[in-house]
Amino acid sequence: MDSLPFSAINDYVSTFLYKQENPQLKSWIEKIETATGIKREKVFYSALLVVIVYLIMGSLAQFFCNLCGFAHPAYASVKALRSKGSDDDRKWLIYWVVFASFSICDFFAESIVGVFPAYWLLKAAFLVYLYLPQTNGAKQLFDSYVDPSITQIDNMINNYFYVKTE
Repeated sequence: MDSLPFSAINDYVSTFLYKQENPQLKSWIEKIETATGIKREKVFYSALLVVIVYLIMGSLAQFFCNLCGFAHPAYASVKALRSKGSDDDRKWLIYWVVFASFSICDFFAESIVGVFPAYWLLKAAFLVYLYLPQTNGAKQLFDSYVDPSITQIDNMINNYFYVKTE
C-alpha cells in the first residue's frame, strides 16, 4: 500500500470519531469530549502521542507492544474459527505465520533497544500494519518472503532426504 498523506489519515480518523456506528464507543467518545471540553480529534492525537512516547520510553513497552500484536489477532482468530467460511481462517493463519517469523527478531530485542529506543514503537506499528484490513500487510509479506522461503526449505529437504537413486 502506498503511504498515506496526513490529510487522508486525518480524514479517516475524523470519519471514525464522528460517524461511529458502535453506540457504546460513540457514547464513550462523546463523554470524553464533553468532560474535557476538547475536540475529539485533539483527544485522539494526544492519546496517540502518549502511546508513542510510552512505547519508546515506558518500562512495560515490550509488554504493550506484544499485546498490540496479540490481543486483536487472537480474538479475531477465535471468531474466524467459529465462523462457517474459511476465508477468514486463512487470513489469520497467514498473520500468525508472519508473526512467528518476525518473532525471531525478538531474540535480539534487548540489544536493538539499547541502540534504537524506538524499536517497540516500530514493532507495534508493524504488527498493526500486518493485521489491518486496509494494508493487508501479513498477506503481502507472506506472498513476498515467507512462502518463497518455505518453498526453498521444502526443496532442500526433498533434495537431501529424497535423493533418487537409479
